[in-house]
Amino acid sequence: MARHTRLVHLPLDTADLSARSIASQLVALIAAGQVGDGDWLPSTRALAHDLGASRTMVAAAYDELVAAGFLEGVPGAGTRTTAGATAAARAGLSSRTPRLDDTAPAPAAHDARRPTENLVDLRPGSPDTGLIDMRAWTRAWRAAAASRPTAVSPWEGPDDAFTAAMAHHLRINRGVDTHTVFDIPGSTAAVQTLAAVSGLSRCYLESPCYPAAAEEFTRAGLDTTFIPVDQDGLCVDELGDEAGIVYTTPAHQYPLGHRLSVNRRAELVAWAKRTGSIVIEDDYDGEFRYGVAPLPAIRSIPGAGAHVAYVGTASKILASSLGAAWLVPPLPLCDAVQTYLHDHRIAVSTITRIALTELITAGDLQRHLARSGREYRCRRDILITELEARCPNLEVLGVQAGLHVAILLPDGHRDRDIAQRLNADGLIVAPLSAFPQRSGAEINGLAVNFARINRATAQRFAEAIAAAIK
Repeated sequence: MARHTRLVHLPLDTADLSARSIASQLVALIAAGQVGDGDWLPSTRALAHDLGASRTMVAAAYDELVAAGFLEGVPGAGTRTTAGATAAARAGLSSRTPRLDDTAPAPAAHDARRPTENLVDLRPGSPDTGLIDMRAWTRAWRAAAASRPTAVSPWEGPDDAFTAAMAHHLRINRGVDTHTVFDIPGSTAAVQTLAAVSGLSRCYLESPCYPAAAEEFTRAGLDTTFIPVDQDGLCVDELGDEAGIVYTTPAHQYPLGHRLSVNRRAELVAWAKRTGSIVIEDDYDGEFRYGVAPLPAIRSIPGAGAHVAYVGTASKILASSLGAAWLVPPLPLCDAVQTYLHDHRIAVSTITRIALTELITAGDLQRHLARSGREYRCRRDILITELEARCPNLEVLGVQAGLHVAILLPDGHRDRDIAQRLNADGLIVAPLSAFPQRSGAEINGLAVNFARINRATAQRFAEAIAAAIK
């Protein structure tokens, strides 16, 4: 079969190259009739060469349009537009929900006179929900809705299908081999539960650390001690000899982005064994890595099962609004955790568990991780390129993984002042000094989310920060 039924020229604008932009422009060409139903498109390699873009970026754009139904891949032949693509494009349908960059809500303290349409929320914490394959998403929730309701509350008994599906996900993605996975509404629920059942009265927090975790430990009445981090992550040698709960984000330290080195992972497990402590491994965005081999989860280290609790979440890989996370507790605490979750009625809704199970067992979650990982890498590259062009002396941390980077500011510039100035320009960022950390050792910089960024926003941000530190 011929690969092309007719030559298709794609007059794409190369001024703003991203997978999002390429996909949007292709839909516009379909709507304008420049690409018709059934037309073959150039290969990803050929189009990437024509545009001067990476093949990964073009492949991500094609994946998005295939997922939305505008394109279809024909094995051995190539990629073409589907029957009905023109009508859908002309009806105003697109491959994703509108960009959140242009509709992000203003913070409570913003100037009400400033137009909200120019606000861009670059604070860490949110993925791009527009990358979700809506056909797969709809199938999963349709299956969940079609399941017969049960009189059993979600916290009253284990969901064997969810447990098996999540155990499979953790085994293939994070190397965690377990048959005990509890569903919880968020990582703070894991902190609450483990603080209550551990029998320990002290906790060790990374400096700086995730604010919600610090608040939960304080609420639980534990004595908190901040432990510094460096380029190899948590400084294990500063933990001392007193038993406690260590809360750590080893895959992509929150908010600085360092990865806990393999040596320190081994040292941390050995320390926990020696002192009778518990480690909470919050793997909040460990599924996303760029150009580096994945480091094994701490929980996967031989002998770690008795002392390490693994926590994962859907809030970074899918959407925060799901309110879904998972907890693999230390083996000696499994029964106590199950009892606590039951007694306090802590669980994810039944219908959400069913939908997540469907996404995993159908392979759709794995495909989403691959597709979104490619796109996030492109967006990270765009942000770094713009910063290097306009602020070459800034140090950017955490570029190897996750959905945000940390930008250290030069001496003489307070991050809260810079954040306030950027906020006045419609760019909302998180000053690093505002995160919980050791008094007198505050980090001076900004945490910046690149998950929902495009080239225009990256350029706007780089220009604004260059002007602010001039």
